Amino acid sequence: MAELRKFESLYALHTELQAVSQQRYEELQTVEQLLEQHADSFSKFLDKPARNATHRTTLQSGKVKVEDEEYAVTQNFINDALKLADELDLDEIEAARVLLDADAEGDQASFDRPLWVCGLLRFQNERSYLLDCMRLCIQIANDEDIDPSVQEGFGQVVDESIFGIPAQGSKPQAGAQKIVSKCVAGLQGIRSTMQNIGEKVAAQNVLFQPNVSKRMDQQEPSEVMRLKLIEQHETLALILCAAVEKKQAESKDFKEFIQLLRKVDRYDHLLVHLIPVLGAYIATFGSNVGGGDVEPVRQLNEFICGRTAEDAWAIPSLGAAVRAWWIAEYSGWYHDDYAGYEARGINLDKEDEERTKQFMDALKDGAFDFLLAVAADCHAFNQDWQDPTRWGMRQWLQRKTLPLASEALPFAPHFHSTLMTHLEVLIDAAISNIPDVLRKLRTEEDEQRQLSQTHEQDLDLERFLMIIAYAYDGRPDAAMTFWEDAESNLSGFLNWASRRASTPLVSAFCEMLQALSGNEECATAAHNFLLDETTHSGGKLKRSASLTWNQIFKELKFFMEKLQTKPLPAQSQLVRHHAKPSSDQAETEPESAMMLECYLRLIAKLGYESPVARGLLLLDTSVELPETLIRLASAQIPGRLRACVFNAFRALMHGKTHQESEIMWDFIDLWLVGGWGPKADPQRTVAMLQPSPQAVMDAIFDDISDGFEQPVAFIQLLISLIQPSVDDGELCDKLPFKEALGTSNRLSGVDVYVDYVFGLVLTKKARDITDPMQLRILQLSCLEFALASLASFNEDLIVLGNESNVNVDLAMPTSSLEAYVRLHPFARVMEWMFNEKVVNILVDIINRDADVLGQSSHDSPVVMGVLRAVQVMIKVIELQATYLDLVRPLIKKQFGQRSRSVASGAYSAFEDGIMNHLSLVEDLGRFTNLGNPDLTWASLKLLEKISTSSKIISAWNPDGRHAHRNKAIVQLERGGAGVSIAASLANTIAQTLDPVQEAESPGYRTKMFILDFLYKCLKANPDKPTIAHLLLGFRCGINGLAIEHNGAFDIQRSLFHSLLNAFIGLSVYQEELGMRGYLITLKRKILRIFQILWSSPLSSKLVMEELRATNFLFHTLLQEPQVQPHLRWDGAEAVSPEFLVTDASHSYIEFLATRAMAFEYIAKELCSVSQKRIPTVKRQIFDALNGQIRVDDDEPINIANIFDFFDFLNIDFVNIPAPEFDIYRDIDLAPCVEEDAMTGSQFNIHKVHQLALLKRAERLNRDNPEKKDTQALIAQDELAAWDREQSLLLEYVIYRNRHKQFSAHRLKVLRAWTNILLVMFEANDFKGTSKMAFLLQALQAILPSLEAFSTLSPAEAFELARVAKVLLFKLDLSDNNGDGATDKDIGNLISDKLFQLFQVCLTSIASWVGSADLRALYYSICYRYLTSVVDKTTDHTGTTTSNALATARSRAIKAIQAYGDRLLNVICDDAYGSDSTCQTAAMILLGALVYLDHTTTASGLQHANNLDGSFVVNTLNRLNFIGVLVDSLKTILQDWSAVTTSSSQSQPQPQPSSARHHQQQLALPTQHQSATDTQYLLSKLSLLLALCRSKLGSKFVLQSNLFRALEVSGVFSTDPELLVRQQQQQSQSTGSTATTDNTIRAMERHYTLLVYLARIVSAAVMAGKKRGSHNALQGRKFLQGARGLVVQVLKRSVGIGGAAASGQGNAGVSMRAANGSAYGSTVTAGGDKESEVQLELEERVDELAEAFMLLIQATGFLEFEEEQMPAEKPKGDLLFH
Repeated sequence: MAELRKFESLYALHTELQAVSQQRYEELQTVEQLLEQHADSFSKFLDKPARNATHRTTLQSGKVKVEDEEYAVTQNFINDALKLADELDLDEIEAARVLLDADAEGDQASFDRPLWVCGLLRFQNERSYLLDCMRLCIQIANDEDIDPSVQEGFGQVVDESIFGIPAQGSKPQAGAQKIVSKCVAGLQGIRSTMQNIGEKVAAQNVLFQPNVSKRMDQQEPSEVMRLKLIEQHETLALILCAAVEKKQAESKDFKEFIQLLRKVDRYDHLLVHLIPVLGAYIATFGSNVGGGDVEPVRQLNEFICGRTAEDAWAIPSLGAAVRAWWIAEYSGWYHDDYAGYEARGINLDKEDEERTKQFMDALKDGAFDFLLAVAADCHAFNQDWQDPTRWGMRQWLQRKTLPLASEALPFAPHFHSTLMTHLEVLIDAAISNIPDVLRKLRTEEDEQRQLSQTHEQDLDLERFLMIIAYAYDGRPDAAMTFWEDAESNLSGFLNWASRRASTPLVSAFCEMLQALSGNEECATAAHNFLLDETTHSGGKLKRSASLTWNQIFKELKFFMEKLQTKPLPAQSQLVRHHAKPSSDQAETEPESAMMLECYLRLIAKLGYESPVARGLLLLDTSVELPETLIRLASAQIPGRLRACVFNAFRALMHGKTHQESEIMWDFIDLWLVGGWGPKADPQRTVAMLQPSPQAVMDAIFDDISDGFEQPVAFIQLLISLIQPSVDDGELCDKLPFKEALGTSNRLSGVDVYVDYVFGLVLTKKARDITDPMQLRILQLSCLEFALASLASFNEDLIVLGNESNVNVDLAMPTSSLEAYVRLHPFARVMEWMFNEKVVNILVDIINRDADVLGQSSHDSPVVMGVLRAVQVMIKVIELQATYLDLVRPLIKKQFGQRSRSVASGAYSAFEDGIMNHLSLVEDLGRFTNLGNPDLTWASLKLLEKISTSSKIISAWNPDGRHAHRNKAIVQLERGGAGVSIAASLANTIAQTLDPVQEAESPGYRTKMFILDFLYKCLKANPDKPTIAHLLLGFRCGINGLAIEHNGAFDIQRSLFHSLLNAFIGLSVYQEELGMRGYLITLKRKILRIFQILWSSPLSSKLVMEELRATNFLFHTLLQEPQVQPHLRWDGAEAVSPEFLVTDASHSYIEFLATRAMAFEYIAKELCSVSQKRIPTVKRQIFDALNGQIRVDDDEPINIANIFDFFDFLNIDFVNIPAPEFDIYRDIDLAPCVEEDAMTGSQFNIHKVHQLALLKRAERLNRDNPEKKDTQALIAQDELAAWDREQSLLLEYVIYRNRHKQFSAHRLKVLRAWTNILLVMFEANDFKGTSKMAFLLQALQAILPSLEAFSTLSPAEAFELARVAKVLLFKLDLSDNNGDGATDKDIGNLISDKLFQLFQVCLTSIASWVGSADLRALYYSICYRYLTSVVDKTTDHTGTTTSNALATARSRAIKAIQAYGDRLLNVICDDAYGSDSTCQTAAMILLGALVYLDHTTTASGLQHANNLDGSFVVNTLNRLNFIGVLVDSLKTILQDWSAVTTSSSQSQPQPQPSSARHHQQQLALPTQHQSATDTQYLLSKLSLLLALCRSKLGSKFVLQSNLFRALEVSGVFSTDPELLVRQQQQQSQSTGSTATTDNTIRAMERHYTLLVYLARIVSAAVMAGKKRGSHNALQGRKFLQGARGLVVQVLKRSVGIGGAAASGQGNAGVSMRAANGSAYGSTVTAGGDKESEVQLELEERVDELAEAFMLLIQATGFLEFEEEQMPAEKPKGDLLFH
């Protein structure tokens, strides 16, 4: 903790104290350390060192020493420090300390302000947080709900460190200032400082009058400081209040405080802050609670209420309030008469009369007027909501107190609570101590009202009731004191105040009663209170003895009938109603309208809070309240009263049923067409035309859209009607109204209401509202209507209706899916969302000053409006595809052109409307730094939607010749917004997580939204600079990234480094619960951002270098935990059977995903350092992967090695089959399947749930076509069975999803782990024994898993086999360096392990599991084993050892023979029936097996080891494989020609530079396929050659008609040159270019085929041994058939002929002749490429000639020819012989 700077330490303490106050703490060790650290600061909370000349000189020298550290500072820093010192009257060294802290924490980037302003903010924040920490300590010490031991500990801290109360047994510190005096001095100092600031601002206004911007810049620091001082003043007042309550004040302190109040001459926030202190003083020194001596209290009473004090108050109403409050509390001393007072000569009756007179005089001077203003202002500034009715009542009652000076800073909730608590004390004291005064007050008011013709009276009793209303509003626990004891003074006061009340008193009483109904319990109590019925006299309306429901209903009906007596106006008058009722329509009392409003507000409050009251008000037929209210709304009444009617209806719809919703819709719809209006006079309507329903509706809509109250109330009513009912179920498949709504007057549905909200109110009438707060509330209501309409629409029904086998039309309560889509308000709202005016209004609402939002409460209209606008945009973007592709075409098809079309200016896509508002990105970014979690989450979500929209990406960051920098990046760079936003995000990431709330904490959720935004923004466009790159700290160009010198990234303060530090510092293991899933998810989301960055060419280099510089790889390995079977995941073990259906399994899956990315990075980093030749880092990485991390010269840290991390395959889950279903047996879940990049497919659980519900509804409605009360048609047992099956279905789907996720991520981890091994195999510098030991360790690690997965899980087996193959090929068994004994042990162990690997592969092959690629790997491993181990003829010493050879061969042969025919059957099938790679591998393996068979037979080992030496060849013959193989030679020429032609055409040709890249891309697959086919043909020929080399094999080959197959193929009967020329001509006809080089290459390839076939023939013939054998006869016959080719080849081999083929000018001279020898000289590097190809051709010719000569010799062809044809005698002398 000592490492934290002062502000950061105070912030940490404040966070911990908040957690303790909210009872979400785990341990208090951190709090104790921080409290001990700041104990001295608590005792000196407002002390600050003043400016010091010596320190000023020291600072100007350029070197300053702060906390034992010396700093060299620049001149700019000195100037800022001096400016800060002058601004705050602060010691220069302390000012330097503040600026150094600000600079170290990057405040300039966070706040985008000059350094001295950041220092000013930091200093004031330090004081603010210090004071609030003190307040929190006091709050915790006084909280009885806190653990007693914790409460006691904090009580001790408060006593000793804050209040300065010495511990028991110790003496107080001499000369120490008491807490009360310090607080009062601090309050006065703050007021004085604010006065100085005000004078300074006034001077700046005069000085910079012409330059507005400069004036604003100059005044901004002063305004910031002023607001911080107000905040500190409020907190300090609360601390003083607590000190007084703690009895730390004396009577002189009280008197001094009264004197202070007398001098206050302005009603502002600072005065309001002192009212709780006043209440604490009066309660402490004026109350008789606890007894005591009355004499000091009487002295104080004389001081406060004495005549000398009457004219001493600067604000008379404040003095009156003090006197009234004091008298109410002081009178408690005389509540009970007793003889003690008479003994002192006190005349109780006289003093009682005097106190009554003083109290009444105080009221006349404005006592209750002032207290009402304080209560109302604190309440209004706390909520930021305007209540028009209560506001009107306040204006009516408040006549003497001036309005409160407006401030941007609202009262804090804890201050509001404290103030209202003290007002409670005042209220209780007045009711309990001076009831006679209240009764007298009422009597006088009644008399005044009766004597006045205009019903005028004093309204102090009404003010008192309104004070009660404000004091208890929103505080139901406190309000219960009125209801819990029927015999209490408070309960008696309610009964007294409600009897025979005047109209104003009834109005105030109703306001008080609804304030006392803050929750269901209180509201039900108030409802029961109003049920007290009394008798009423008949005839005229008369008031009962007490206010009751019956009285309220009768008065409402009376006024409704009175207001409806006026006849229906003419049609021309229907266009607009009068704003006010005429004189004959109103009651004689002027407060009647207000009383009706209060009645309706009370109905709304009780109806909303209490279901019991709501049942009476809505359903009681004797009351008929809904009809009374709707008829009242139809009359010509003030707009505010009609708004109250709407609010009452909205409250009655709280917790509505679907039937109630439909009835209310009918009520409202009928009212809109005049159905509930007054009946027309028949005599007057004879000659009048009745207005059309549409005209009436338009007129009423126009009327209720005027002003503020009516449209807000009506829209809120619409919202309550659109929202789902309590009995609608989970599907949201019901319309909230009847399908036939409005059909008699207009098109059915609620489109007219949507048009009213958007077309009339939002886009037109809202512009007439001048009050900003009213406009914000109205816009907020419109946005909430839009959000409710969009959220209540179930788009999944459309998909399920079209793709599932459920009859959705039958399952839905609506008549059809088409009717649901057509009538739901979703379609019309979406249509308006594409309107240009609406989009502009949305953007304008969001474009608010972030500072204003930051200073407003989270539930204020301005903040909520921005939040709703952002949420509406998110919802529109999410749903626009459904609307554009499915809903809009359906509606257009159904209706064509709508009766009322949305205004012009519609966008084709919502993104078109916002892409030109670049400021939106900046606004959303700034909202993330306001400390409002909901707004932060929504802003990040909308930023994510905008950043990932392909339409916006292409518009803001286009490609091609019109490419330019991303417009959003340019916008964020303008004015430094991007820097400040990035800094705020970095600070958010760096914040400590709440260990109690865990994943539910706002801080954690904010981090999740930040990470999701960054990831999806990067993923949408990873190879182009995006705003995510900018926020991470990179400097963005058009197509590249850079690191700015001395920028946030360069100095490691960027968001990137914040993510890096968060990842490194996060431990995911906790002792109690094991691995914590929410922390693993956090690490995974950070790492996947890094993964995109290191994978993208745009950022890979920069990111890899930065990660390397921060030792990220070593931190990752150091923190990586090992997986054990009994390791707990969020408290659950992975070995438990139900693990996959628990949330804990998600933690394990997230862990696997995180590890896979970490391993991917390790492999990439090892590759990088190897390629870049960084030996030091490479060696460190290898050490780390081998289990040791070395830090400088310290002892190495032992960690798990790479093989220890091969632990994730230890946990596996059984694949559970699908359960048997009855109800859901035929359900088709295909529409619920969504493609997933990792797992392939996943079930959408929400859709599955909805589909199950639809299936159930379909079955219920199948026998109930009316779709009525379906739940009542089946038994409860059957419903329970359905619920069980549905739960089982959902559980199984979750299991399938999790199992797929687990398998996919485990495979990904395995692939990443194997990649690390493969890189280590390639990059290691091991030699000799070390290398062998490393490879052996790898082999030992993978062998058990490969054996386990070889038949069970082919995907995992493929990855392991891939490693095994590389490992096997890396083994150099001839490496004989090192100690002989050690080498022998390793060699024997390797031999055993390799044989085990060989056996695993044979088992898998024989089982025929996995893909062809996997079997190809098995074939390669077996081939390598047979050729490198079995054929090895040297032991570890290098000497020949037949025993070792015999052992290896015998084990191999036995293993092969153990699997018998099924092994070779699989290999043979793959050799002909699989893909090219697998075919080739199978052929090669067969060749090795044949060779093993042959060598075993030749060496005689079969006799020594009881082996069948001809097993393989015999089996191949028995399987008819040899015959098929030989028969395939019939098409060998065509196959070979096809391969060579394809290969020739795929050779790169000279291309223009513009086309070369595309040509190469297209050629790559062809080249690969050609090479694979060539390898396959060669492997086939090699297998034939191997067969022919054995006697038995050659026999079978010849028996399969080898020579006949060759004869049919025509290979040896075709002239190679003619064949190649013909192929070249065909190639030219297809557009290919024939060059000399290509021709020679084709010749060389053809001769290669001839060489292979000639060798096969030679081997087959030679296996017969004797020349006269049948083999020799067939060979001679073959030579006779190929005589022409043989002669040509033999001639060419000695340099005769070949000119045509070679393309050379000299006929008869080949390259060999030109080079001067039969073999010629080798063309050196850099020589002619054509000459190289020619040489290769000559080599093939020589090889073919050699094969022919061998065959001629073996068959005795020449001798046979001589015998058959006598040689001709030469006619002359022989020149050569």
